[in-house]
Amino acid sequence: MEGRNRKFILELQKKARTRRESGLYVIDGPKMAGEVPNEEAEDVFVTKDFLNSAHADDCSRLLREKGYTVVTDAEMKQMSDTVTPQGILVIAKQRKVRGVKALIGDSKESVPLLLILETIQDPGNLGTILRAAEAAGVTGVIMNRETVDVYSPKVVRSTMGAVLRVPFLAVEDLGKCVEGLRAGAFTDGTPVRVMAAHLKGAVDYTAEDYRGPCAVMIGNESRGLSDELASLSDSRILIPMCGSVESLNAAMAATIIAFEAARQRRG
Repeated sequence: MEGRNRKFILELQKKARTRRESGLYVIDGPKMAGEVPNEEAEDVFVTKDFLNSAHADDCSRLLREKGYTVVTDAEMKQMSDTVTPQGILVIAKQRKVRGVKALIGDSKESVPLLLILETIQDPGNLGTILRAAEAAGVTGVIMNRETVDVYSPKVVRSTMGAVLRVPFLAVEDLGKCVEGLRAGAFTDGTPVRVMAAHLKGAVDYTAEDYRGPCAVMIGNESRGLSDELASLSDSRILIPMCGSVESLNAAMAATIIAFEAARQRRG
């Protein structure tokens, strides 16, 4: 394997700028590699041990139709971001969604249910939110540019494949986006009700109605939502808590609210 390629892969793993400029990212491991569409896979690297393992069957379509390069265990360890590489690594194209209207239009649900994330910094939190969003039937996730890079290796791994299935978009101005949602600018005139998960919420989150077009805003892990963004919401919702706990993890709060929305929509 050429050193230039190895260096580039390491930069893809470590540098958001390299991922942003190249439009590529790394998928590490057979579960997600087996799911990535052929048109999104650029290069595939495998070890001999992987080809002889049962996991190769999970990636048979990719290996057969895209081809692959065999590398040594040492080379795979150098390329991988994990302590114990699983024997397959894919360089994939990032998905591009052209604007909020396209995000909503691409969703499989006829009624939008969106999560809006402001400056989520922990990769595990963002990955968990995307994973929970898929499970709860969230139709799209919108985040600001200050949120951690969704294509960083830690986020990608923690999504457990949801990054390949949940529509998401990073925008320059969340405030402008929220105003547009409330005005129906992205939904042919139909307003989207926007709720802010907030410690000073006036409404129990279970008392809100999530059955119509709606979006829930989740703020930064330590600071919560900014006052500017919270002021744009239609309502502020609160998850009641017992004991001395002051707040919940951002991913946990997003999950709880998303599944309440899912419960209401099933009913």
